[in-house]
Amino acid sequence: MNRLIKSVLINLLYVAVFAFTGSVHATVRVLNNGGGTNSSNALEVTIADSTQMQIKRLGSGQLYQPGTYPSGSYPYNSLLDNGVYIRYNNRIYGANHFAYSAATIYNSFSISSVQPGSTSQGVTQSTTSSLSLTSSILSSPTVNIVWKYTYPLDYITAEVTVTIPATATVSTGNPIRYYHAVDTYLGGNDNGCGVRYTDTNGKLVVGTYPLTNGTCPSSTSLPANLDVVESFRERNGKFDHHCVGYWSDFWSTATSNPPACSISKSGSLSDSITTTYQDTGAAIEFDFTAPGIYTFSYDFVVGSTFVPNYDHFEIRHAGSATLCPTEVKVLACLSSAVPCPDDQLVSSGELKGSLTVSPTTPTVTDTPDPFTLGSNQSIGTVTMQGSAAATYTLGVSGLTKAPLSGVKCWNTATSSQSCSFTFTNTPCVNTFECMENALTYSSSGRNPLYTKVLGKDFDVDVVALLANGSQSSGYNSVTGLTVDLVLESSNTCSTNLTDIVATKLVTFAASENGRKKVTFAATDALLGGYPKVSYPKLRCRVRDIGLGKTGCSSDNFAIRPQSFSISSTNPSLALSTPSPTATYTRRAGTDSFNLKAVASDSGYNGTPSIDTTKVYQHDGVVTVGQVAFDTNPVNLNKFPAASSGVSSSDTFKYSEVGFFQFLAQGVYDDTFAAVDKANGDCDIGGFDNNGTGTPKRYGCSVGNTNASSFFGRFIPDRFEITTGSSVQACSTFVYYGQDSGTTAGIVVPFTVNARNGSGGLTTYYTGTSSYAKFNPSAWANFNFTTNPALVGGAALDHSVFNPFLQGSWSAGQASMVARFNVTRPAGPIAEQSFSVTTRVQDSDNVATTPANFALTSATYRYGRLAITPAHGSELLPLIVPVEAQYWSGSGYRRSTADTCTTFPLDTIAMRNYRGNLNACETVLSVNSAMNKGLMSLRLSAPGVSGNTPNTGSVDLDLNFGAAAGDQTCTSAVPKNAVDGTAGMASWFGADPNARATFGVYKAPIIYMRENFQ
Repeated sequence: MNRLIKSVLINLLYVAVFAFTGSVHATVRVLNNGGGTNSSNALEVTIADSTQMQIKRLGSGQLYQPGTYPSGSYPYNSLLDNGVYIRYNNRIYGANHFAYSAATIYNSFSISSVQPGSTSQGVTQSTTSSLSLTSSILSSPTVNIVWKYTYPLDYITAEVTVTIPATATVSTGNPIRYYHAVDTYLGGNDNGCGVRYTDTNGKLVVGTYPLTNGTCPSSTSLPANLDVVESFRERNGKFDHHCVGYWSDFWSTATSNPPACSISKSGSLSDSITTTYQDTGAAIEFDFTAPGIYTFSYDFVVGSTFVPNYDHFEIRHAGSATLCPTEVKVLACLSSAVPCPDDQLVSSGELKGSLTVSPTTPTVTDTPDPFTLGSNQSIGTVTMQGSAAATYTLGVSGLTKAPLSGVKCWNTATSSQSCSFTFTNTPCVNTFECMENALTYSSSGRNPLYTKVLGKDFDVDVVALLANGSQSSGYNSVTGLTVDLVLESSNTCSTNLTDIVATKLVTFAASENGRKKVTFAATDALLGGYPKVSYPKLRCRVRDIGLGKTGCSSDNFAIRPQSFSISSTNPSLALSTPSPTATYTRRAGTDSFNLKAVASDSGYNGTPSIDTTKVYQHDGVVTVGQVAFDTNPVNLNKFPAASSGVSSSDTFKYSEVGFFQFLAQGVYDDTFAAVDKANGDCDIGGFDNNGTGTPKRYGCSVGNTNASSFFGRFIPDRFEITTGSSVQACSTFVYYGQDSGTTAGIVVPFTVNARNGSGGLTTYYTGTSSYAKFNPSAWANFNFTTNPALVGGAALDHSVFNPFLQGSWSAGQASMVARFNVTRPAGPIAEQSFSVTTRVQDSDNVATTPANFALTSATYRYGRLAITPAHGSELLPLIVPVEAQYWSGSGYRRSTADTCTTFPLDTIAMRNYRGNLNACETVLSVNSAMNKGLMSLRLSAPGVSGNTPNTGSVDLDLNFGAAAGDQTCTSAVPKNAVDGTAGMASWFGADPNARATFGVYKAPIIYMRENFQ
């Protein structure tokens, strides 16, 4: 029968059957819906509830009639020459077909919805056909067929269960037969060759394939390079019979000599394979001869005969989990057994894929994605985490190699096959971290909390953590979170209720992905939501009271004060402007005074320090003075430890003169936030109260934000005097009145030192700053006197030397030179030794210690010069002695210590020439200088003028005052004598004089003998 006749008969019978049966069913299911259009999207399988199907591949149907698909109502288009038929009690049951005018449709037939709704690589979709032969299911067989398609394979699998009740009519002579028959179309060609062979898995394959010519080469093997084969392939269970032959033979109703492949005959299929190139079909048969439940499976191949190299992909799971991450195991199995035996795991090559859940919402995350199995690991671990309570069907997608039997699941909790998995609404959290807002959480590194400034709003982030330390992205709190700022105890959060300094109650939703920003606003302080005072070491504690979960921040942090204010309890000490005339004074280094640093909050208990580079004195420069409350070096440049926010002491001392002032940040604390400073969690050396960057980083230090008042006025504790080497006019002594414009009687160098209580110089005691209240240029200010007091009318006075007083203040020292004279009494007095003392006292009553300080010791003598009369021959020079004498108390004696007296020779007047001695016939010169109180003059021999000796005398007069026209002869030519050395009369009294005589008297030699040998 040609195809045209076949088509006409089918359509006529379709109309008749439709009119007889009525429209009672209308269910069609599609596996891989939308596929089958090209080489990249595999097969699309359309199955009707009557078991008729069409398989689309490369854009066309692969079963006759290729353009026909089940649709509408049953009976469907009977040109679909295929379906499952059951022979029971000598009757064929199945889909109506044109060949069977008296065909018996199933009593009931249905097909379930497709699960899952979509497919991808390695995913198996399925639908189940349920067939009932008669109205009495207690006495007739029922059939269930699970149709499975695994993307992108070229076959559909039928997993069949035949249930034969005990009352059914069945025996060896009257078996129940299961047929599946198809009219093939072979990718667009109605003709083909029959083939039967056993594949590499030991499974029998029967079917047909196309040819390019009319000669079938073999019925036991497939030619090379085939792209399409339509065949049945054994899976679980073997075919009892089979047949590949001419298409219409399967639907023949002939009772006499029926075709070998007829399914309506009473006998079995003939197990024959056509070797003729013709319009072919194929059928398989399973026989049952006794009541029971029978299961078997087979593949219907349309395309490649490739069989995957592993049976199924297996997911092992616990069936349920909280919203915490949970692990499932994934593996590829060579065996069909579930769970897969250990020796059947795929452990070579590489297989990748992704775990899936259906439905896709609420979101479930899985890691890793994709997973990899094979030579590296035969069982992989995938971590899932749900975001909300829901029940899912587990699956897999994107498998690089599809399995033979798709995906199977094993519930390890119930030891049963199930792909159902439930996430319960139990929040996922093990503990909490509390860290700086906007920083990246680290499960292995630091999660810092930065320094905070009291009174400034700040944010922290609460991070919900899993047991492995990773962030719990699905955590939500049912009862809310309590976030406490607490004191640190033993490197963790204190559990004492009294140690809670601030508390915030916050919600925490799953949408926050395990991390919540918590803001501590300064305005909440009165309500307990913000610290009221500063703390050097806090931690952040997070509690989910409903779950009984608590976490403590891994980092500690400080909340520091904003500033200090510097003042004194003595208002007289603090001035807005320094003044050298301020009446309130304190002695430097001696008198204590109060200073206090008051923090901006009462919780501060740190120890402020002093930045000496920011302590200025009254002239606006860094002071060299030291401000200290204690002499212990440990407390150098510090304030005492604060209590209730106040650091105060009444024992401060300042080592300098004048005033001092703390500039901004002159008083600071860079240790209060030491827990943050050590880790760089604040700006080291900074005082910033506003914060920079994101998150905000504040300065580590707190200090006074404004300059303080000027504190003072400080004055020296005392004056101390140091002396240099004094000089007496005559080395070891001085004559009363010995003083001149060139040589003072006594020259005394000394230094006045303005000192503090510790003995240090007060260098700001200077005249230029007006803070030196002693004028060193006034002689009377020094109160010079002698000890013991002078007697006999002698008096201590300044020298006539100009200047008789030198010196000024510089850096707390006045380096002085004082020149003294002791006046000559009216009459002789004995030698006196005494000390010259001074008493220095300024207008602030700062005075020398001791009160009268001995500057030097001196010895004074009442002196005179005496010229001894002399006579001698006019033929010889004449030596005239000059002697320095002093009053010993009973008379004058030579001043043997005098080596200093000198006078110009021209001050000696020569007058009253007598006899034959005329002016300048004898010439005056110095024979020897003063030594041991004695010097000598020399008059040259007058000699003889003609025959007359120049005998006679001359008076020598040493002028201490004016020469008054006197002449002298220091050469052969007379000249005027000069005035005496200024002041010599003040220390030697009247001018000394004596007469020198030549030739008048005998020479002063009694006997002189010359002895010649």
